[in-house]
Amino acid sequence: MTCGFCGREIPEEKPQRACGQCFGGCRNVHCPWCGYKNPLPPAALRRWLRKKDSQDEEST
Repeated sequence: MTCGFCGREIPEEKPQRACGQCFGGCRNVHCPWCGYKNPLPPAALRRWLRKKDSQDEEST
């Protein structure tokens, strides 16, 4: 996932810290470099993006 503010790639394996401000739990992905709260994409979109990334890596 790419940060919408600073443009850096956010690694999926890096643990995310909850912001503590969201009622019912944080559903955002916080950028480890700038702290911007990126909205979490729906599960179907995440699967599609992972599939697309793996296809791009295979073609190079």
